[in-house]
Amino acid sequence: MMQKLLIPFILFVSLFGYGQSIQLSDEAEVSILTCGTGNESYSLYGHTGIRINDESNAIDIVYNYGTFDFATENFILKFVKGDLQYFMSVSNYTNFEYAYQYENRSVYQQRIALSKEKKQELFNSLNASLQSEERFYTYKFIDKNCTNIVVDKINGILNDTVITTKKPVEITYREILFPYSKNHFLSN
Repeated sequence: MMQKLLIPFILFVSLFGYGQSIQLSDEAEVSILTCGTGNESYSLYGHTGIRINDESNAIDIVYNYGTFDFATENFILKFVKGDLQYFMSVSNYTNFEYAYQYENRSVYQQRIALSKEKKQELFNSLNASLQSEERFYTYKFIDKNCTNIVVDKINGILNDTVITTKKPVEITYREILFPYSKNHFLSN
C-alpha cells in the first residue's frame, strides 16, 4: 500500500515542485551522476542522473530517468523484455545520495562545463519534460535507458554529439554485461 502511494506522491512533487520558471545564477553547476551497481535486478548495471546545483536559488536536485513502479504486473518479465514503463522524476540531491549510500553504492559526479545560457536551457528543458508526456518512456535495456536518455539530453542541448560511444566496440554486449551479473544466477 505504501509503495502505491509513494509513486504518485513523488510524481506530484516532481511535476509541481520544480516546474516553475527559475533563472539559474552564474554559480549554478550541472553534473552527470554515475551511480554504482546494486544487488537487485534493476540495479545490477548502475544508474545515471543529472544534477542541477544552484546554492543562490536553494536548488540541489537530481533529474532521474530511472523511475518505475515496482507494483507493475510481471515486473521482471517486462524489465527483461524491454516492455517496462519508466518515467522521469526529480528529487533532492541529499535524499538521492543518502539512498545510494544506504545501499552501499557509489555516486560519482562529473561536472559539465556549460555556459550560463546552456545550463538554463537544460534546466528549462528538464522541467518541461517533467510536465509533458515526454517524461514517460518504454525502457529498452541496451538502447533506451537512464544513461542513453541523459546523453541524448546533454547532446541535444549542445546541438552536437559531444558524448559518444568509444568506437570501435570490439567486444559483445554479453562480454560487457557478464561481470555485472555473474553472481546473480537467475539474472544471467
